Amino acid sequence: MDIRQHFPFLRLKGLGVMGLLRLYSMLLLLLPVLPLSLYWLAEHVDSMPASLGWLMFFCIAMVVVASAVLGHAIARALLDPLRLLVQGAQRIQDGEYGHIIDLADTAEAPREFKQLVRAFNRMSTTVQEHIDTIQTTSRTDQLTGMCNRRHLMAEGYRILSVALRAGSPCSCLMIDIDHFKLVNDTHGHPVGDKYLIHIARCIASAIRESDMAARYGGEEFVVLAPNASLAEARMLASRIRDAVAVNPLVLGPIRLDNTVSIGVSEYSPEPEFGSNILEDMIEKADKALYRAKECGRNRVESWPFATGPGYCP
Repeated sequence: MDIRQHFPFLRLKGLGVMGLLRLYSMLLLLLPVLPLSLYWLAEHVDSMPASLGWLMFFCIAMVVVASAVLGHAIARALLDPLRLLVQGAQRIQDGEYGHIIDLADTAEAPREFKQLVRAFNRMSTTVQEHIDTIQTTSRTDQLTGMCNRRHLMAEGYRILSVALRAGSPCSCLMIDIDHFKLVNDTHGHPVGDKYLIHIARCIASAIRESDMAARYGGEEFVVLAPNASLAEARMLASRIRDAVAVNPLVLGPIRLDNTVSIGVSEYSPEPEFGSNILEDMIEKADKALYRAKECGRNRVESWPFATGPGYCP
């Protein structure tokens, strides 16, 4: 039971920690008076009227009770907000970054604790923002804003696991920008960076919401297409190739007509390349991409090849 609910004057609202400590030190100064008062009362109780003796005894008892009650109120005023801070720190330690202490819970706390709680909340919010930034950076390609290769491999395993459990198809597209080195050699790397960003946006505009696009490295991109068979993935690849072709990059007097080559593959439960089905699917898409390059670029090829490796339809 909180005795401050029954004695509002014990809420000590507005007193700081130093004020509470001064108040408590005043109580400590009264403690030596109590045994002296009891000793004096015992010596003179026979010579004074009974009513006066009981009155003095009652006054001494009230001082003792008041000291205990006030000491309890001071302890509660200090310990309650301290408990909130300790609990908040524990929740952050347990991984609940961004935890906020409700300021309404510190309405009766000393002002120093209110400042501490506000500082704690700011710190917790800042930690959450920094963690969000780190997590975003760890899975995002900083130039194009797409997923990076690391996140592709981690999320790709999950996507394939879902497809395997459901018995659904899943395909992979490996995309390479045609003659990208020529763009860098002719116009410089700043233009090359803008070219990469432009191609990434063209790819993102052509894929489905369920697809996952990532920058695989350099001028290569990968799209994972869950619930897409090889034939459906080829249609998606053609849509991406068309989206790139009809959207040239114009930078002042510079006009870059875009083309990409795309290799397509579907996952197989028994991998032929790599150590797992994700690596196998990407490797097959890469081989199909290489064939598209050999056959003149700006085209879509798929694995398995319908004819021999040297045949270009």
